[in-house]
Amino acid sequence: MMKYHKIPDISEDCLYLNIYSPAKRANNAKLPVMVWIHGGGFTLGSASTYDGSALAYRLGILGFLR
Repeated sequence: MMKYHKIPDISEDCLYLNIYSPAKRANNAKLPVMVWIHGGGFTLGSASTYDGSALAYRLGILGFLR
């Protein structure tokens, strides 16, 4: 007989955007913008793995499933 395990309650609310800017800058200063998508083969990794500015996007089944 096969045993079935209850699937835990999870949420797809997992998209976060971290924005970093200098604490001191001139009001009219033009700052460069960098967008970086970390590696991980679309299966693992997170923004907390890296220090600094990061863009976190969905990986695995919550990402590019079509």
